[in-house]
Amino acid sequence: MDEDAELVVLARAGDPEAYGVLFVRHRAVAERVARRSACRADVDDVVAEAFTLVLAQIRGGRGPVSSFRAYLLTAVRHEAARRSVLARRCEPTAGIESLTTPISLPESDEDVCAAYRTLPERWQRVLWQLEVEGRRPHELAAELGLSANAVSALGTRARAGLRSAYLGRTLAA
Repeated sequence: MDEDAELVVLARAGDPEAYGVLFVRHRAVAERVARRSACRADVDDVVAEAFTLVLAQIRGGRGPVSSFRAYLLTAVRHEAARRSVLARRCEPTAGIESLTTPISLPESDEDVCAAYRTLPERWQRVLWQLEVEGRRPHELAAELGLSANAVSALGTRARAGLRSAYLGRTLAA
């Protein structure tokens, strides 16, 4: 058994110093991989999170048995990719204020009610149960003869239909 594998066994048994040795031994290479995979500002966070995730796996009885380094570097790449995806979801836009115009909300809910009444009966029922009654899709599934996923999809389509009907009414006025 190689030295890293022995340290993993000790860390799995609860020895924090063994994991500390693994950290010191592999931190530099983890940082090099993180520099290639993540933006410069995230390198330290990516490495720290990867080591934390690997430690959690080891303590949970999972994770590497051998090849600690390969397991760690894979965790580094996955964490860098996860952060990259999250960063793309939230891209700041300069001058967003100039692109948006304030909207006026209706004085009453008459427009919403009228738009709701234009929806098919099945959509009305699903929206009422999900949004007003606060029921969960898995609770409605048996009543509707659908799977919970199908109820969720139906709710999504019904919300989109309500949104379209409402906008059609308010923009036409």
